[in-house]
Amino acid sequence: MPAGPGSHGWLVSLADLSLILFIVTSGAIASSPIQKSLEPIDLADLPALGVASEIYVDGPGAPSLSTFLSRHSPAAGEQLTITGVFGPGERQTIARRMEALEAEAIAKGTEPRVILQPGSQAGVYVAFAHDADPQMAQDLRKKGKP
Repeated sequence: MPAGPGSHGWLVSLADLSLILFIVTSGAIASSPIQKSLEPIDLADLPALGVASEIYVDGPGAPSLSTFLSRHSPAAGEQLTITGVFGPGERQTIARRMEALEAEAIAKGTEPRVILQPGSQAGVYVAFAHDADPQMAQDLRKKGKP
């Protein structure tokens, strides 16, 4: 049976429901306590890390760092970086864990860079990455000016 001029009314209703769902969801996200607790990161304070080729997140149930290191063959110029983020009262705990991971990396023949910084969510992660060239961004900014 061919579609008549009034047979697409369900599309309008579906579009209306989709718009209502979008508005309700965005309102819920905007008022979420999780969203409000996140602090913006000042990228100028971070080292110029490139895109990570491998990332290890330390935590319960994670394989050992030695296992992670044995599975990755670093490319020329890749740097292993151990980054620890601590919240109030967690600095010593995170620092001790980072020292243990550093010793484990050194025992596997990889000298890591170690970064310990305050933040809102405590944790330790390890990444292999090429360092980004911080001068490159400066050069691009200068080229854009007359």
